[in-house]
Amino acid sequence: MKFAHPEILWALLALAIPILVHLFNFRKFRRVQFSNVAFLKEVQQETKSKSKLKHLLILASRLLAILFIVFAFAQPFIPLDDQTTAGAQRTVSVYVDNSFSMEAVGPEGRLLDLAKEKAAEVIGAYQATDKFQLLTNDFEGRHQRFHSQEDILEMIDEIQASAFTKNVSEVVERQQDLLLKNPEGELSSYLFTDLQKSTHALKEFVPDSSLNIRFLPDAASQTANIYVDSIWFDTPVRLLNAPERLNVRIRHNAAEALENIPMSLVINGQQKAIGSFNLVPGLATDTALFFTTTIPGLKECEVQLDDHPISYDDNYFFGFNVASQVAVLLVKGNSNGAAFKTIFSNDPFYKLSQAELQQINYREINQFDLVILDQPASISSGLVQELSQFVSSGGTVLLIPDKNADKASYNELLLALNAPVITQKRSLQTKVAEIDLDSYIYEGVFDRIPTNIDLPKVQQFFAFDQFTTTKERSLLTLQDGSPFFMGIASGNGQLYVSAVSLSPEQSNFSQHAIFVPTVLRVAEYSHTSDRMDYIIGESNTIELNRVQMEGDATFRLTHKNGNEFIPKHRNVRNKVEIFLEGEGMTAGNYTLSLGDSTLLSTGFNFAREESELAAWTNAAWEEELSLAGWNRSTVLDTDLKTVATVVDQLDQGRTLWTTFIWLALAMLVLELLLIKFWKS
Repeated sequence: MKFAHPEILWALLALAIPILVHLFNFRKFRRVQFSNVAFLKEVQQETKSKSKLKHLLILASRLLAILFIVFAFAQPFIPLDDQTTAGAQRTVSVYVDNSFSMEAVGPEGRLLDLAKEKAAEVIGAYQATDKFQLLTNDFEGRHQRFHSQEDILEMIDEIQASAFTKNVSEVVERQQDLLLKNPEGELSSYLFTDLQKSTHALKEFVPDSSLNIRFLPDAASQTANIYVDSIWFDTPVRLLNAPERLNVRIRHNAAEALENIPMSLVINGQQKAIGSFNLVPGLATDTALFFTTTIPGLKECEVQLDDHPISYDDNYFFGFNVASQVAVLLVKGNSNGAAFKTIFSNDPFYKLSQAELQQINYREINQFDLVILDQPASISSGLVQELSQFVSSGGTVLLIPDKNADKASYNELLLALNAPVITQKRSLQTKVAEIDLDSYIYEGVFDRIPTNIDLPKVQQFFAFDQFTTTKERSLLTLQDGSPFFMGIASGNGQLYVSAVSLSPEQSNFSQHAIFVPTVLRVAEYSHTSDRMDYIIGESNTIELNRVQMEGDATFRLTHKNGNEFIPKHRNVRNKVEIFLEGEGMTAGNYTLSLGDSTLLSTGFNFAREESELAAWTNAAWEEELSLAGWNRSTVLDTDLKTVATVVDQLDQGRTLWTTFIWLALAMLVLELLLIKFWKS
């Protein structure tokens, strides 16, 4: 047994007072007349013996009463371990997990509400003179300092669910940083969480040995959850009046198969597609929604499903733009451009501009979606530099070589765009033997392909170096395996290269039926496609290509509910980077504008880590802590009614002061009974 305030034991000197009173008993005696004194000696002896015993018992009860009272004020306790230091100054950090998984319901109610109540009970178990810190997943500035007991209780009451998630190692490291800067008394860390596996992984961090770490977990009653994990299109650009396939990946942790779960797609507030999907335990489900866009412009989109009680991940927000027009620049070399003018001139969807090779205005190149180099004899270094920047920022270049092309200048452009270079010009009677039908360029072009299809014939063609990266793709391939028409991803843009000119001396490509759909598809997919969605809480960068900033116009990111953010930005060559940290944002559709111009529509979604509800059991988590070397960590299995008592015993040991109070009262009662009922 130890004492929290051993200095009070000096009060045991008060035990001398009743002893002195009993030793120096100055009672006055009365004379009593006896008629018969025959038995006087015997009566005196009997009375004296009983009186002495009574006085000794009264003395003992008084001594014990004083002893027990002094012990009670000295606050005795039985330490649970050698670290218990009851009565010392204590510094306490409390972490309340306010991630979305804490919205689940347990036997005692919503996990977040229960965690807040338990945290308040823990704080209340300490003294008002102790120091307190509160931490949540938001890592707010006010949480980086100590507060009074009253203030910390108010802050706990204000905690709301947050989109941010933190790994347990990050949390304890943040707690430790503050606690060790002010190492006064015993240091204790309390973590109220659901022990979710996706966020409770012990990284390479071992807490300081002076820190007591105590986990107080609560588990959800229902752990099944269905959520939209991600979405994507098969093709990079959305086209007007074209059938679209939106792929949706559904994840879940259902323990049994489920069928015909409904799902819908909403675009600009109107339902555009509905569908359903089935679930197989242990497997993600990929499904699709089909729609057609008939009106150009920005689209605010949302995939919806219904899964209670955890619903924050049932909606997935994204956005895209359907171009109303594609700007094409035709650069004429040793050609009059007749083949391309025939394709584009009569379609208002394409805005065709023409320029002679020697008369290009380099500053206007970024205003176009597609630049066609129609058989230039050579390509200047200045044009190579401009086209390299154009493709890097998201533009598309279609290169049709001249039959007498200057190989060196062509290769300068190809090298700048990380494309295979021309090795030689070959004379060979051959033909196109293969079409890459998996490419979006030719997807949907053919209803069916006959076995004896007539494909372009070739007399001469340019041979290229072997492909070196997966960004290069032969869309049309000759019989000997050489590329006839290829696409190369470069930077944020695309380069398409033909192995032949449009001269009949080399090929009949320009007269063949496949030439028109090839060029049209290249033009259709040349429109820059912005990223459709972002994750809240991550450091997001929105890249805007070919944006002109004028005057005092500022960028504004606006939620459809009216909330508005002014993000940071910087200019990088011919693009602008917008920086978003996600603080204060909610999931939903957003538009980005510059001045009066709306530039893009996109979606922001909460991270899906919290959707994986699998959690550690208390025993498994204790084993993880032991393996990671967190030796001063414990997992407490306690409910709301007993949490304060358990914490009190952990910090003060098993306290005995109430026991001694009751013993002192018992001794006082005993003294009264002896005095009143023992007649000596």
